[in-house]
Order: sequence, then structure tokens, then C-alpha cells
Amino acid sequence: MKFFIERYSKRAKENPLWLVVLSDIMTNLMLFFLILYVFNIQPESEAKTIFMSGFDKDNPQAVREKAADKVIQKFNEEDVAKRLAEELNKANLKDLADVQITEKQIKVNIAAPVLFASGKAELSRASAEVLGAVARVISRLPNDIIVEGHTDNIPVKSGGYATNWELSAARANAVVDLLARKCGLPQERLVAAAYGEHRPAASNDTPEGRARNRRIEIIVSRK
Repeated sequence: MKFFIERYSKRAKENPLWLVVLSDIMTNLMLFFLILYVFNIQPESEAKTIFMSGFDKDNPQAVREKAADKVIQKFNEEDVAKRLAEELNKANLKDLADVQITEKQIKVNIAAPVLFASGKAELSRASAEVLGAVARVISRLPNDIIVEGHTDNIPVKSGGYATNWELSAARANAVVDLLARKCGLPQERLVAAAYGEHRPAASNDTPEGRARNRRIEIIVSRK
């Protein structure tokens, strides 16, 4: 009897099997709730994509390819922005046009007098060369293109347009038509937008500010 008690007491000091199983269960539960937390802080669409990708056997390769495509696309877009600036400098438009690149877009800002006469929406002869140079560069990308027309806040007094909005719309449409018809950009990638004086780039209280507001913006959306 004494031998049995001593043997039982010795074994009781060891970790029983049920405690090992319990620790495994607790570890798995902790991981489960951690995963739920991560999914909870992710946007719904992104979380769903991540979750479903776990069932895709080819997912690692697909993810690597997608990541590589994004890097290449980003490099191409940055190269396009650089070349656009170079083309505008070649056309002696350093003070009348500029290129800006952000995470969401590449924007080419061209002063209206470069393309149009005052109060008019007919493109000048010089505009074909300028827009042609821009089109040759941005045609390297498959991205959508938005052409925006902007004016100052001085009421239109000539040219057959009742409002600045109508003038900006006619100018944006003229640029879109040239980019598609003469420069060969696909029509399905082009969108014309008109804002008149409602999205100024500078104050309309000074001649310099109004000059900055009379512009055409060609925006290449970044995917």
C-alpha cells in the first residue's frame, strides 16, 4: 500500500495528458481569435479576397505575379510622367504646362492660351503638336484618361457660349476628339469633363490667378 501511494504521488507531480491537450486547444483558440481580429480590421472586400485565396492551390504563384505586375505598372507610370515633362519642355512650355504625379493620377496641366484663342473652343494649329506629343507618351499606358476643361470666373462675352461651363465643356470635347481622331487613343479610354470656374487652381482676384485657372487638365488615372 505504501509503495502504491508513493508511486501515485510521484506521478501526480508530472503534467497529466489532459493538460497537454488543453494547452493545445487554448493555443488554437488564441490563433483563431487573432485571425478574426485581423479580418475585422481589414476592409470587407480585401478580407474576403485574402480568405478565399487560402483555398487557391495556385495562389502563391498568382500573388507573386500580381505583385510583379503592380511594380512594372508603377514603373511605367512614373516613366510616362517623366517623359511627359520632357516633351513639354521640348515644346518650350515649361512656364505654360506642368506634370504632377500622385498615388492616384498623372495630371498634365496645360494653360488654355496654348490650345485656344480667348473665348473660343476651336483648337489652334499649335495645339495639334502639343497634344500629339502628350498622346504619344500616354498611349504607352492602358489607363483611362479624363480631359477636364476649366475657366476663370470672368463671364463669357464672346464666342457663342452663354456660360463658362459651356465653354469649358466645348474645349474638353475638342481635346478628346483630337486625341481620339488624330492621335489614335481609344475612345473607350477617354472621358470629357467640364467644371467652368468652379474648381479654380488659384485665386480669381488677380490676373495671374485667373490665368492659372484658364486651363485644360489631362488626367491619367493610376490603377
